[in-house]
Amino acid sequence: MPHAAPLLLALLALPSPGPRVTARAQEPAAPAVQAPAQPAAQPAHPLVAGVSNQRAAATVRDLVALGARMGGTSSGERAAKLLEKRFEAMGLESVRQLGREQWCHEELSWSLIARIDGEDPVPLERIWPWGFSPAGAGKRIPLEVGDARSEPGPGVALLTGSYMGVRRKGTPSNVVLVDDANTIDGAWPVCRSLRRRGEQATTFGISAPEGARLRVAIEAGKAVELDWSLETVIKQAAPVTVVATLPAAKGAPAGHFLVCAHGDSDSGGPGANDNASGVAIVLEIAEAWSAAVAAGAIEPPCREIRFAIWGTEIASTRTYLESELGAGVLGVMNFDQAGYGATGQRLHVEPDDLQANAGFIAAAGRVLTDRAGTPGFPERWATNKSLGGTDSYVFSGSRRFRDGGLPAVTLYTSAWGKPDEQPRTAGMPGESWSDRDRVAIDFDEHYHSAGDTPENTTDKEPENMGWCARVGLLAVTGYLEGLDGEVPTGEVPGGEGPGGEGPRDEGRSSK
Repeated sequence: MPHAAPLLLALLALPSPGPRVTARAQEPAAPAVQAPAQPAAQPAHPLVAGVSNQRAAATVRDLVALGARMGGTSSGERAAKLLEKRFEAMGLESVRQLGREQWCHEELSWSLIARIDGEDPVPLERIWPWGFSPAGAGKRIPLEVGDARSEPGPGVALLTGSYMGVRRKGTPSNVVLVDDANTIDGAWPVCRSLRRRGEQATTFGISAPEGARLRVAIEAGKAVELDWSLETVIKQAAPVTVVATLPAAKGAPAGHFLVCAHGDSDSGGPGANDNASGVAIVLEIAEAWSAAVAAGAIEPPCREIRFAIWGTEIASTRTYLESELGAGVLGVMNFDQAGYGATGQRLHVEPDDLQANAGFIAAAGRVLTDRAGTPGFPERWATNKSLGGTDSYVFSGSRRFRDGGLPAVTLYTSAWGKPDEQPRTAGMPGESWSDRDRVAIDFDEHYHSAGDTPENTTDKEPENMGWCARVGLLAVTGYLEGLDGEVPTGEVPGGEGPGGEGPRDEGRSSK
């Protein structure tokens, strides 16, 4: 296994333009030092020549057009069929793995129209139904303002802050609008869910400006009524995971390396960046790798490579790990929120505080350092401590990965829905552009919201997906070439830094 210590000696003080910022957060400035010359351009590697930023962006648009793709739903099934066709076109065989049946929800169509006394009807556009809301419809339902724990009376609509989702007794025309569960700029409602059990009021998240308009009208004494409808399906069903295989070279040792991403939107929203971007990257890696092998540009991989798109984040990952299909996995490279970043242009590799990941972190670091700023690769990058909340942690938290020293990492370009900083892991690179003892974590202001659309995220920065695919391709091949028939336990550079089990993901929202 390549040792990670030389990585620190190879780090460059990379020059960079001023960071792209928003009014919400600013990337730390690089220290005032004389910028060295740009690194010499690296020759195109045949393995990455087939990666297309534009195709990845088109894949995201195709997936989002299918719906939220939640496990067990009709849009999830349509997404699985799309994946199977894509893998078949690459010449790769794929199989389906069904997960355990679980409750799922799928919102098929919805509408909200506000009728403010003395004004033309106003269609509310930045809205999203909360998961597990019952289907229904109503015409000219009076709208009242209440607090977070208020319940709408029979035949009355309620405008409130953070609705608590308590059980209610009333007629099917009950409906609740929530106007303060929004993105940090208030522009889009976040996608949330009601309890699956108990009688619930149909609930819509609406944007802060639309909520403010309704509140102003009611406070002014104007009558406000709603026309609303929601068509939805709530059922128990099994999520579908699609797994494709790129065969290893003849005589290669047993075992496979897994490249994966969750295929559902997780929140029940559009899910462009989270996580159609991850799916698009896995497909780009599979396309580029299989095409290069088929053309004879490179030899088949020294280990079998599998590409998995999880039907449901976390749950489907566990199903794979515990199944016969998941036996012999040598390592995991996961992609999540990898198509957009709100404040900076950089790629993150996580987590760097697990001993088992040190070898892979070193392989990725060499690629990122050697090719920083060259066409198709990010100029800035960072490694950071365990943040949890994504599929790689199912593997790294398992006994098999802990005892075997097997790597499980996630590559991404934004995490969560607000800016963050984390302590730099001792002995690890941290930020490529700064020697601070903190690491800036980029974010997506559209995280888990109705605003997570291609237009707002991946269409703006398709290069992010290209970065992740190219770095991932070269990092995996570099890591596998260092195995020499064995899978040794990883070591933190210089013997420093924490190791052992990463944080588990019990009940935590996904990245």
